[in-house]
Amino acid sequence: MGYLKGSVFLIMVLCIGCGLVPSGASIDYGAARKVSDSFMADLVANKVNDAVSLMEPEFVRTVGNEHAEAALRKLFNYCGRPLDSELKHDEIGFKMYLDGHRNPMRKFYYAASTDQNAKGVCFFSV
Repeated sequence: MGYLKGSVFLIMVLCIGCGLVPSGASIDYGAARKVSDSFMADLVANKVNDAVSLMEPEFVRTVGNEHAEAALRKLFNYCGRPLDSELKHDEIGFKMYLDGHRNPMRKFYYAASTDQNAKGVCFFSV
C-alpha cells in the first residue's frame, strides 16, 4: 500500500514536470501582479464594484455581480475592510473546476491593516 502511494506521487510529479498538468508558471507575472494589485487597491478604496470587474469572468457570470459584491462585503464583515495592502508572496498552480477542467493559476497573498484588525491578522488572496 505504501508503495502504491509513492507511485501515485511520483506519477503526479512526472506529469507536472512534463507539462501535462497546467501550471501558473505560464501566466505572465507582471500582468498578473498588475491586476492583483489593482484588485487590492479597489478594495482599499472601497470600490468593491470595480474590484468585482477584475474577478474571474466565469465566476461573476455564474453568481452575478450583486452576489460577487455581496461576497466581498461579507468578507469585510468577517475580517474588516482593508485599509492598505502589502504583497507577501505568490504561488503558482492550477484551479480545478466542477466540470473537471483546469486553468493555470497564479495567486498573490497580501497582508493588510483593516478597519477591524492590525496588519498581520488578516490576509487576502487574489
